Amino acid sequence: MSSLDPTLPPPPELLAEPDALAPTPPQPHWLSRLGSDYALLFLLALTLIVNLALFAYLFLRFDALPDPLPLHFDATGQPDRIDAKAGIFALPQIGLIVALLNLTLGVLIHRRERAAARLFAAGALLTQVLMWLAVIRIVGGFV
Repeated sequence: MSSLDPTLPPPPELLAEPDALAPTPPQPHWLSRLGSDYALLFLLALTLIVNLALFAYLFLRFDALPDPLPLHFDATGQPDRIDAKAGIFALPQIGLIVALLNLTLGVLIHRRERAAARLFAAGALLTQVLMWLAVIRIVGGFV
């Protein structure tokens, strides 16, 4: 029996080894993988739009706000922090910081855990919604 005989199957030791000569498929760049995750991109874009809308809303309402402004309330609903009205901009700034942190963490883990990256983005969006609710509670609505 010759090992060059094409009618014979290859020996088991050759079947057990991975084919080192086969070309490996090229791995897409992490940015292209991130760019093809449309759900994640949608969540991130919506998060930034909601945050920018909150900044815009506060800029438009800023002149009508009383100075000083109650910025924090206790469990009974009584204000326990009264500050200058410019302090209201801390809420969208906190929201932006959370969004940037979640974006960074999502990009770092996206390669291994796509669902976790989406959860980070959804958490950032939820934070923006909570910031909106806080601003509406403090400012008194959309009027």
